[in-house]
Amino acid sequence: MNYQITDSYASELVSNKLDLKPFLLLILSIVFIPAAYVYVAAVFIVQLVRKNYSIKTNKKLSVLIYAYVAIGLMSSEYKLISAVYGLIMVLCYYSFQMFGSIDEDNIKKIIKLTFIVSIIVFIIGIVQYFNPEFAIPSKWVDKSEYNLSKRIYSTFFNPNVFGFYINFILLLACENLNLKKINLEWTSFVSGIICLILTFSRTSWVSVIMALIVAALFNKKYLRYAIIISIAIFAADALLGIGRTNPVKSVEDSSFLYRLEVWKASVEIIKDNFISGIGFGTLFKHIAHYSSVVSTKVEHSHNLYIQIFTETGVMGFSIFLMMLFNILKNFKSVLSEDSSKTWITAFAVFVMTMIHGLVDSVPLTPQVLMILSIYSGTLCSIENKKFRL
Repeated sequence: MNYQITDSYASELVSNKLDLKPFLLLILSIVFIPAAYVYVAAVFIVQLVRKNYSIKTNKKLSVLIYAYVAIGLMSSEYKLISAVYGLIMVLCYYSFQMFGSIDEDNIKKIIKLTFIVSIIVFIIGIVQYFNPEFAIPSKWVDKSEYNLSKRIYSTFFNPNVFGFYINFILLLACENLNLKKINLEWTSFVSGIICLILTFSRTSWVSVIMALIVAALFNKKYLRYAIIISIAIFAADALLGIGRTNPVKSVEDSSFLYRLEVWKASVEIIKDNFISGIGFGTLFKHIAHYSSVVSTKVEHSHNLYIQIFTETGVMGFSIFLMMLFNILKNFKSVLSEDSSKTWITAFAVFVMTMIHGLVDSVPLTPQVLMILSIYSGTLCSIENKKFRL
């Protein structure tokens, strides 16, 4: 399936039969996430007022989501902060439901639109790198270890978050990629690799390569893409003289050592708040009491699993494990029945997310959480609803 940019695409989007809400939400989620949440909240409120809330829900999943949100709220000493994060999760779940009810024709248009908007975002990132006035916070790189002054983030506010999104698009592009044909997938793949390199996000580099290697177990073509990306990363790192691929420097990097301190402090917080955690978004309020090294400006645990346990305790982490088990069970079912490119890609995205989560909490950031919710909802609309969370 090749997605070419055509003159008819614009007319397709303004069709009277087309619901533009998912398309606008998708664009805002990628380009400016605060506007996306304002928009989806407005849509939700309008539907409630008009009493036309017709989106179908999965009762079991709804119970788990709302129970998780309730735990993160009730356990918090800072209710207002946690309420904001709880609202973000509820709006993401609503977005998941919105995209879970779209039809096949609209799914194809959404995929096209995703690539188009992503290419624009990638161009913004490349322009950032070559802008002489562009600068980054000093905490984003250890200059004593690396000859590095710039890391791009485009519309994602952080290089690691942007790296995660690039990985997501690269995996989507690989699904129908033909390296001999210049189309949306090819353009997204090439520009995505350039941006991935310029984020200098080692976690993103490793997670996408590992995800493609796992995907190669189902289709050998993904191994070729893993090799291409690996060569591009190592070659660029060597030519630029950065040294981000040097494992010795990685261990000595202050960002890695800082992560270790955050993890140690988070584990101590878990011990004191084992049952229900400290609540959403409140790590910075507690961590200074558990570490003399870690700054109170730390907003997350730099580990998806530790973050969930820290915020919601064993109760919330148990819900997370239940959902994780259900997702894996569904993947086993759909991949054994139908090893189509769609499900191989979805599994690769899942693997990439889990690997990325080992050293960062990016999947829980508002922008990535929204995008993953949209993608998950879309999956649930594909192929006669085979996939159920």
